[in-house]
Amino acid sequence: MLSAVSVKAQGDVTAKWDFKNDLPAGIQETTNYQKTTVDIPSTVEGVSMHVDATNGKLYCIGRNNAQFNSGTILQVPVKSTRDIVVVENYPNYRGYTVGGVAATADVNEHRATTDEVAKGYVEIKATDSGYLYGVQVTFVSAIATKELYSTDFSDWGAYETKADDKQVTTAVWNTKYSHESLTFSVFNTQIGATNFNTSKFPDWNGGMLMAAKSETPYIETSALASVTKVHFRHGATGGNRGWKLLAKGDGDADWVVVSSTVANPASGCDVDVDVNKTNCKLRFENITTNQNAYLLELAIYGLVDLSKTPALGKVTINGVDYQTADICEENADGDMCATVEISKKEQMVDETANPVLFGTPDNGEIKSIEYNKVDDNSTVVTVAVAAGDKTVTYRLTVAFKPDYTLTYYNTDGTVLEAVQQVEKDSPIANLRNGDGVIVTDGKAFRGWFVKSDGGRKYTTADIVTGPTSLYAVATDIEVTSDVNRYTYNLADPYFYAEDHEGFCPTGGAFHDKQHGWSFSDGDKIDILSGRHSLIFVTGCKYSGAANLKLMNGETEVASIALDKSNDGVMQSIEYTGEPGTLTLVADGGMYMHKLVVANLGDASTEKNELGYYVCQPGNGGNFLTMLDLANANSSATERTCIFLPNGTYDLGKVALTAVSGNNISIIGQSMDKTIIKNAPDVKNEGIGTTATLYVTGKNLYIQDLTLQNALDYYSSGSAGRAVCLQDKGDGTICKNVKMLSYQDTYYSNNNGGKYYWEDSEIHGTVDFLCGGGDVYYNRCKFVVEKRSADGKGGCTIAAPYTDGSKWGYVMNECVVDNYAETFNYGRAWGGTPRLAYLNTTLLQPDMIIKDRFTVGGMNVPADKFVEFNTKDAQGNVVSPASNVLKFTKDNKVNEMETILTADQAAEYALDKVFPTWTPDADCAQVGLGLLASEGNTITWAASEGAKAYAVFCDEQFVGMTSATSWTVAEGKKAADYLVRAANAMGGFGGGSTTTTGINSMKVDGENVVSTMFYDLQGARVDGSQRGVLIMVQKMNDGSMKTTKIVK
Repeated sequence: MLSAVSVKAQGDVTAKWDFKNDLPAGIQETTNYQKTTVDIPSTVEGVSMHVDATNGKLYCIGRNNAQFNSGTILQVPVKSTRDIVVVENYPNYRGYTVGGVAATADVNEHRATTDEVAKGYVEIKATDSGYLYGVQVTFVSAIATKELYSTDFSDWGAYETKADDKQVTTAVWNTKYSHESLTFSVFNTQIGATNFNTSKFPDWNGGMLMAAKSETPYIETSALASVTKVHFRHGATGGNRGWKLLAKGDGDADWVVVSSTVANPASGCDVDVDVNKTNCKLRFENITTNQNAYLLELAIYGLVDLSKTPALGKVTINGVDYQTADICEENADGDMCATVEISKKEQMVDETANPVLFGTPDNGEIKSIEYNKVDDNSTVVTVAVAAGDKTVTYRLTVAFKPDYTLTYYNTDGTVLEAVQQVEKDSPIANLRNGDGVIVTDGKAFRGWFVKSDGGRKYTTADIVTGPTSLYAVATDIEVTSDVNRYTYNLADPYFYAEDHEGFCPTGGAFHDKQHGWSFSDGDKIDILSGRHSLIFVTGCKYSGAANLKLMNGETEVASIALDKSNDGVMQSIEYTGEPGTLTLVADGGMYMHKLVVANLGDASTEKNELGYYVCQPGNGGNFLTMLDLANANSSATERTCIFLPNGTYDLGKVALTAVSGNNISIIGQSMDKTIIKNAPDVKNEGIGTTATLYVTGKNLYIQDLTLQNALDYYSSGSAGRAVCLQDKGDGTICKNVKMLSYQDTYYSNNNGGKYYWEDSEIHGTVDFLCGGGDVYYNRCKFVVEKRSADGKGGCTIAAPYTDGSKWGYVMNECVVDNYAETFNYGRAWGGTPRLAYLNTTLLQPDMIIKDRFTVGGMNVPADKFVEFNTKDAQGNVVSPASNVLKFTKDNKVNEMETILTADQAAEYALDKVFPTWTPDADCAQVGLGLLASEGNTITWAASEGAKAYAVFCDEQFVGMTSATSWTVAEGKKAADYLVRAANAMGGFGGGSTTTTGINSMKVDGENVVSTMFYDLQGARVDGSQRGVLIMVQKMNDGSMKTTKIVK
C-alpha cells in the first residue's frame, strides 16, 4: 500500500492503519468517527493511533479511503528519533500536515523529532477536506542499513589501467560505519578516473570501469559482514548490454545472479538490487560478451549495529533544530561530518556570543565542545561524544550560504545579463524586465522561463538553490484569423493564461493534470475567433454543468449539452459570423481539459458529398482540425475519410496526435509529396512519447502519404527513439505509405492486434519495426539507414514483442536496401517473439551479419525466427541451406533451424495468417480507362466499385465527383488533367489521362499480382505522375513484366 521508507533495518516493526486494503481487517467498516476521540488498533498488537475528531471527521465505511476533514487530528505513536511515519493520501488531496509540515506529495514521510519522541507521538492534522489511503509507522531498530561504500570512480586515479587479460588489478578501500577493509579485484577491465568515452556519455562527469569485449572481465569484492542492497549505474554503446551482478554469501554454494538488467537507456541506467546476505562477496560480469559494458557508479549498503555507537542527537543553530542522524555522514577517518548553511542575515555561531545548543545525546554523553573560526564565512564546531569505551567525533561546519548568479538568456540564446546575485535558498525577489529582449514582429515577450522553449515560468517567489539560468521566451501574438489554430492545454500545470491573447478567463484556475482547469458557476472564457471557426472543448465527466454556451456579447450563438459519459470527451461548436471576441460560459461548475479554436476561413467543416474531409494543402493545423472532426464523427458502420492534397503538414513539436475514431481513412495525394511531419525535442525521445500519429481506433486505413518523425536522431546520443506510427488499435491497413525515422519507426502496440502493410517503404536504424500483434508486410521496402552520422555501426530491422500471437511479424516479398556498415533481420524484444522473412530481396546481401539475426534477446530469447528463399537483386538465392542458431537470454536457450522448407513457408500465406480478414482486397486499387475530351469537358467510363473520382490539374487537386465528367477550367487543356478512382476504403488508384489509363496499362490483367511504378531515377512513385515511368508488374507465375509508359 505505502511506499518503502528510506531506512529499513533488521528488527524494524511497521504498524499500519491501511484503509485502502482494509488492514487490520475491518478497519474500513469500523472507521466512522465524528465529534469524538478514539484509539484505533493497528496491524501490530499493542500499537494504536489516537484520533481526535472532536472538530472534524474520519470516515471510511463503504470505501477504500478515509474521509479526513479539516480539524481532525491523528496522533501516531513513536519511540525514538529513528522512527518514521508515512502518510498516503488519495491523489492530489494533500490538505494536511505531518509533524507540522504541509504535505507536498501523495506519499509523505516524516522522521520523529526529539520533541515528538518526548511527547510519544507524531501529529497528523487535517487543514482541508481530504482522503487518506493509510498511515503507517516504522519503529526503526538500532541495527540500521547504512551506505558502507560509494563511488563514481573519479577517486580511483591511483588504480587507472587499461584492460588486462593477464593480470588482476587490486583496489583497496575502507568502508564507513562497519569499518571493514574492502578489496576490489578487477580483471580485463579498463579503469578510468575520468570519462574516457565522452562521445557516448556526454553528460557523465565521473570515472568508469569498462569491460573488454570478452567473456572474462569481472569486478569482484572481498567479503563484507553484511550486504543488504547494491545500487549501481551502468551504461553501454548499444542495446542489450551492460553489467550483471552476482552475490555469494553464507549458505551459497556458488555465485547467485541478483541482477541481469541491461543498460536501458544505454547512456546510463540506475539499478537497485536487494541482496540481504551475510559474509557476502559481490561480482560484476559482462552481460554481452562481444561488447563493452561501463560501470559508472556503485554504492554498497549493509546492516550496522548502532546500539553501542555514541550518537549526538539534536542540535539547535539560530533557533533551528537539526537531527545529527539525518545530516551527518561518516568520513574516511570515522568522524561524523555535516555542513549547516545559514543566511548571511543571521549571526555566525560563536562559543560565547551565539553558541550551538545541544540536546540530550541519543546515546552517550558529550565530553567536549570546541569552536574554530575558519574565516569570516564559516566556523567548525567539534563535539566529542562518548558511550562506554567508544568516542565519536562530530564536526559541524556552520557556513554562510553562498550567493548565486542569475544568468538571463535572450531569445537568440545569447547572454543578456549575468550580474544579479541571490543568496542560496532565498527567493529571486526581483526579476529582470524585458529590456533588450529580441522580439520579432508578431510576437510578444512572455517572461523568464526554466527552459528556452517554455514550460515553467519563473516568479519572484522561486527559491534559488544554485546558479540559475533564465530564458526569455517570445511567442506569437494571438489575433483574430481565418487560418490560425490555437490550442490551450489546460491540463498542463505550466499553461499561463496571461501569455494568450485568445484565452482570457474571468475566474477559473488550474486544478490538476487529470481534471485540467476548474471553473465555478458564472466563470467565463473570452476567446478570439475568425469569421468561421470550430471551437473544440475537451470536458470532464466530473463536471457539474450540463450545458456550455457560446456567446457573442449578450447574444447566444450556439450551445452544446456536455457529454459526461466518459472522461475527456471532445465536443465542438461551430461559429460563423463577425470576427472578434466570443465568450464561453457554462451553466454550472465544470472542469475543462483542453480548448482548441480552429479558424477555418472558407474551409468546410462538413464532409463533401462523397464523404471526405478535405484538408487545406500543406496546412498542419487544418489537418489537425479535420482529424478532430473525423475522430468526433467517426462511425462504427461507415468509413470517415480525410484527404490531404500534396504538401507538408508540419505539426511542429506536437507528438501523439490521436487517431481515436473507428473506421477512419487518411488518404494522401501521393506517397512522396504528401507528408505529415513532427519534430519532437531530443530530450523527449522515447517509444511512448514521440509518435507522429497515435492510433487507438479500429480499422484505420492509410494510403499515399509519408509519415516523418524529424527528431534529431544523430544528435540524440545513445538513444533517439522517434516513432512515426504508434498503433494501439486493431485492423490497421497501410497502403503506399512511407515512414521516415530511425529508431522505433513503427510500433505495433497491441499484442492482440492485426495489421497489414502493402507496397510501403519504412526507413530506420534500430528496431524500426517493433511491437506486438500479427503484422503482415506485403511487398514492402525496408531502408536501413546509417547507424551513426559517420556511418559506423550495425543496424537491426525488427524487434517483435509478440506475446501469444501465432504469427508475429511476417515479411513477404519485401526488399531490404542497406546503408549501414552491417544489418540483421531482427532481435527478440519480449513475450514470445516471432519473425519470418519470406522471399526477401537483399540489395546488399554481403552486408547482413553471419547469423542473419541477433541471437541475444533483450528480455527473452527468440521463440521462432525464420527465413525462406532470400534472393539478391539478380534473383540468385542467397539464404543458406541451413542456419541452426541458439537464441539466448541469460540461462534461457532456444535452438532452432531458421531456414524454412517450401511447405513450411507456404503456411505463412496471407489467407492463413488472416483467415477471416482480407486486407489485400481492401487495398485493391480501382483502375480507370483513358479520359476522353469534347469541347471543354473531359469524360471517362465509370469504374466498377469506385467510391469517388478525384480530379487533378497539373498535379494540383481541384475537386472530387461521383460523376464521370469534369469541366475543363478556362486557360487549361484536357491533357492537363488526371483523374483517379477511389476504392471502398477511400484510397485513390493510379491516375488516368487523355493519353494513358491505368486499365490500359495492365498486361493480361487477370494474371497480374502487383503493379509498381518507378521514375527514371529508380525512385518508387504512385503512378499518378506525368512524364516517363517504368511500370513493373509481377505475374501469377512469378515472372516480372516491365513496361515503359509515357504520361
